[in-house]
Amino acid sequence: MKKNKYLFSSGEFAKLNGINKRTLHYYNDIGLFCPEITGENGYHYYTCFQTIQLEMILLFRKLGLSIEDIKAYTSNPSDASFRQILTAQKEVIDQSIQQLLEAKAFLQQKQDKLELGLSAYHGKIEKLKLPEQKILLSRPISGTYDENDFAIVTEFSMTLKKLFGLYDNFGSRISFQCISEEKFDDYDRFFAYTNPDFEQYDEILPAGTYLRAYSIGDWAQLKEVYHSLIQYAKTHGLTLSGYAYEEGLNEMALEKNNDYITMITIACT
Repeated sequence: MKKNKYLFSSGEFAKLNGINKRTLHYYNDIGLFCPEITGENGYHYYTCFQTIQLEMILLFRKLGLSIEDIKAYTSNPSDASFRQILTAQKEVIDQSIQQLLEAKAFLQQKQDKLELGLSAYHGKIEKLKLPEQKILLSRPISGTYDENDFAIVTEFSMTLKKLFGLYDNFGSRISFQCISEEKFDDYDRFFAYTNPDFEQYDEILPAGTYLRAYSIGDWAQLKEVYHSLIQYAKTHGLTLSGYAYEEGLNEMALEKNNDYITMITIACT
């Protein structure tokens, strides 16, 4: 029999569809996708019309369907079963997209903090305008980072992950009153920023003027930086108020503890 130009050997059909010939042989062996035509010479041929069926099988495999599930559908296809597969897989894709978006936002948070850290040096102080920011707060902490404080930070971290997916961008805050009274261990709560359009929040940091300072090293270095902040405010005729918000900038890029960068932000007028 002279081969019709619309018939393809396994090698030709595999090349036409960009897959390995062994994949076609495997699908044929298990009865999932078989050549449609048997020629007079006994050879098996695929038709050009089978490309659509193969594309659907390959798509199903890419989406994670098992061979058994695909065989169950192809052996008894129907509008209802096809609709069910499409609906289920669209939900899987939507979930995957959401997970990727959360991962992208997480990486962006880390990149933004790292960029701030790269421009920081110990004792650096700058005055800047910040927009309104919504924050979430943990339960009150003692600031001693005892067993109770660690339980609260774990609880707060899990809450943030439940709300935002991948999320660890939170810090701690201490009142300026405690700072001025040299009570540098009397932390108030853990805090985290939310997106502007997020409805759930505990407090709003108003838009306005803030001082931002950087401490490099362990927590013992913070006391020195707070003294510098108070002196800077006096020198420039500024009044500090509210809370100082502390955030770590380089936890994931930290080589040794002495390289830890803490960013401090506090409102001023």
